[in-house]
Amino acid sequence: MAKTPPSEQELAQDYSAGVAAKAQKWLRRTLAASGVADAAKSEAAESAYAAAMNAAVANKQRQKGLAGVSDSDIKAGVQAVGAGGYSSGATSKAAKMAKKAKPYVDEAVRIANSLPPRGADAAANVQARVVPIAVGLQQKKRGGG
Repeated sequence: MAKTPPSEQELAQDYSAGVAAKAQKWLRRTLAASGVADAAKSEAAESAYAAAMNAAVANKQRQKGLAGVSDSDIKAGVQAVGAGGYSSGATSKAAKMAKKAKPYVDEAVRIANSLPPRGADAAANVQARVVPIAVGLQQKKRGGG
């Protein structure tokens, strides 16, 4: 007997049902795991990541994956979850954002407090007041600040 491939709707329904059924298992196993951060920070993980990224770029996988995607495809996921799909996830990450942003905010304020007063020349202001902040934040990001 020949098998018939499932329709897109059937695939979507099966996927949704599978995600719902596995949610507790995912949570339980994620919380029980140990050494995850150390493994992610390892040289082996960095090498594997670099190899995968190089292969993806060489194969133009991002472009190939997006070849059949339209604006309406992208917007469909947003429409499905509505504004709450963004705000609930983003709100729950406020503490993480603050922890990661704080060193950069502190650096920007430190640099801003050392800048000369604003003048009438826009180009001179950018050079004397914007460039030091941009360079300082870039150095901080790259580990030099």
